[in-house]
Amino acid sequence: MKNPKVSILMTVFNHQKYIKSSINSILSQTFKNFEFIIIENGSTDKSGEIISKIKDKRIKLFKIKKNIGRTKGLNYGLKKCNGKYIVIQDSDDNSKKNRISIQYKFLEKNIDVALVASNYNIIDERNRIIKKQRFNSDLYKYPNKILFNNIIAHSTVMYHNKIIKEFGGYPKNFIYAQDYAFYLRVIKKYKIKLLNET
Repeated sequence: MKNPKVSILMTVFNHQKYIKSSINSILSQTFKNFEFIIIENGSTDKSGEIISKIKDKRIKLFKIKKNIGRTKGLNYGLKKCNGKYIVIQDSDDNSKKNRISIQYKFLEKNIDVALVASNYNIIDERNRIIKKQRFNSDLYKYPNKILFNNIIAHSTVMYHNKIIKEFGGYPKNFIYAQDYAFYLRVIKKYKIKLLNET
């Protein structure tokens, strides 16, 4: 797709149990105008093999021979994203069919919001709900909510591509919690909204 509205970014490392379900949850979205950037980050299991068997023109697969870590993998993938908005989909998570549609419509309507996220369910290997996480909030009105606790699940976010160019991607000096560090940078300057959706 030459001019996708949305770029979905997934980095993969040794998630052969979950990768097919995770990818299919994106391919079955009601929103269709997207490119799907998958970074196969040096997996030593069958993740790469499973991905290669899934045929869809929207998938753009990039294979890295040796794992470069989560942060570098994300930033590498961001350089491949052409959409107006970027969606994060972790390779062991599933998105509901209307996720992208809801978030896209919200950002198009609320141009003052740079990043939108949502509630989420924690599930087990059989898709049974273990815990429901509910945070409906305008974080720009209550920024203290994330100063000491990351309540934003990375796999629920959609944000403007333009802020990546401004901030230079995810903070390179963070091996872990790079998403949290990114949110804290964003909220200093822009509005973040948590939708009352799961």
